[in-house]
Amino acid sequence: MRGDAPYTLTIRIALDGETILGGIAYELYPASRCGLVTYMVVAPAVRERGLGRRLLDEAVRALYRDGACAVFGEVNDPRVHGDAAWPRLLRFERWGARVVDVRYVQPALGDGLVRDGGLRLIALPGEMPLPESIPGDVVRGFIRELHEVTERRPLDAEMQTLLDGIPDAANLVELRMVSPMHGHAHRDR
Repeated sequence: MRGDAPYTLTIRIALDGETILGGIAYELYPASRCGLVTYMVVAPAVRERGLGRRLLDEAVRALYRDGACAVFGEVNDPRVHGDAAWPRLLRFERWGARVVDVRYVQPALGDGLVRDGGLRLIALPGEMPLPESIPGDVVRGFIRELHEVTERRPLDAEMQTLLDGIPDAANLVELRMVSPMHGHAHRDR
């Protein structure tokens, strides 16, 4: 965590005396001017008391205040990870987040690790609710910068194809349950 990084990393910890109640990590990428909430945790003893929402709101407001034109997060895609992934996505949607309706692949987070295609990119609101869509060039710029910074190399053909598939306006959607089928929850946008 020391040294020069091609983005700004912020880590905030919520304490009660010396007891850690929760924390959040977020990054601001300078070329795309986009923020990314990378990690948030709340201790089991204090869950459902508003700490997670407060940590997230403060982080997102700080990112927008510091110049972000968009703030994103990542969540497991319930279509890939099953019913256990729905609660987190639904919580973020209750808090105003929307799924960015584009194909998303998380970069490999370290040497010897692989990319993760089982996530959804979500847009996080600031002071105002999110619009119906965000410019595709904002999404493309963020994904490009995130991959190049994280994987420490220029974008490869696979990722360029993914970026080429992002429309001029990336819709922001809320996933909705249609009906249970064969014991599994299905959502429709």
